[in-house]
Amino acid sequence: MLLIISNKKDLSTDYLILRIKDRGVKYIRINTEDYLNNWDFHISSNNHVYSTILRVFDKSISIEEINGAYIRQPELPVFKTEAEDQLFVKREIGESLRSFWRSINDTIWLNAPHKILRSSNKPEQLKIAAKIGFNIPDTCISNNYDIAYNFFKKHQGKVVAKAVKHGFDYNGCRARVAPTQLIDINLFENFDSYFNIPMIYQECIVKKYDIRITVVGNNVLATAIYSQVDNLTKIDWRLHDTYNIDLKHQKVNVPQYIVDYCLSINKHYGLRYSAIDMILSEEGVYYFLEINPNGQWAWLEQKGLHNIRDCIIDELIKQREYEY
Repeated sequence: MLLIISNKKDLSTDYLILRIKDRGVKYIRINTEDYLNNWDFHISSNNHVYSTILRVFDKSISIEEINGAYIRQPELPVFKTEAEDQLFVKREIGESLRSFWRSINDTIWLNAPHKILRSSNKPEQLKIAAKIGFNIPDTCISNNYDIAYNFFKKHQGKVVAKAVKHGFDYNGCRARVAPTQLIDINLFENFDSYFNIPMIYQECIVKKYDIRITVVGNNVLATAIYSQVDNLTKIDWRLHDTYNIDLKHQKVNVPQYIVDYCLSINKHYGLRYSAIDMILSEEGVYYFLEINPNGQWAWLEQKGLHNIRDCIIDELIKQREYEY
């Protein structure tokens, strides 16, 4: 049985489950907002016996019945509590859910949650990627005016800035995006207003196109995204969705050494799935930007470019040697 963990609004999970049903694979889905309402779990530890039981409505499932687990964008449930108790309740629920995730053996997960967390740090990703052999843009991470300004001058003003974690913010009813953007010399006149927190600064590489590489198991699926046809997407192709810009996507082959590097960085972090963002420069050089261990993939399959759903399902149902 597959265990699918997500939230009620995640369309990629809905899309994956349609294919799971088509293939007749047994599964159960839980949405994390419904924890303690529609489902819960209990863990027992007695001498040398440790067991976890998942309860969904009136059905009890032993964790040993699960042979594949996939988690995508879980959200904490919201409970009405006294204001002074809210932080305590949030902390305890979060820690309880993490206990449940960790009761599932790492080999069962597509990506174990603690491995998703560990591999999500962009500065460390750059260090690991460079060690593996990827080219990376010249990078500076700082909130110091002099350091940032000197880096800006070093690259003759051709510098982009982006968030250390990510540029997405959601306050419960409204989403905001802080995209990667080319910075301007005028911003340094108000540095304290704009850059009072650390940011990632990178040299701006003139692109031929962006590349999204989806890695599932040993499958390395590359897509060229022709971001340079519109000024709004030249720096950050993700804005095509915000501004409803129909960018051309094309299935492409990348050199074998790039395939090997992608598999190596997944292996380093213990991942079976990742979405790797790269660029191909006008000079024909491949640059690594970042790896997202839980990145979007559904739109690529919906465009008819890659059969990612079956790759994910095949990886989930694959028999693996049990690890402790």
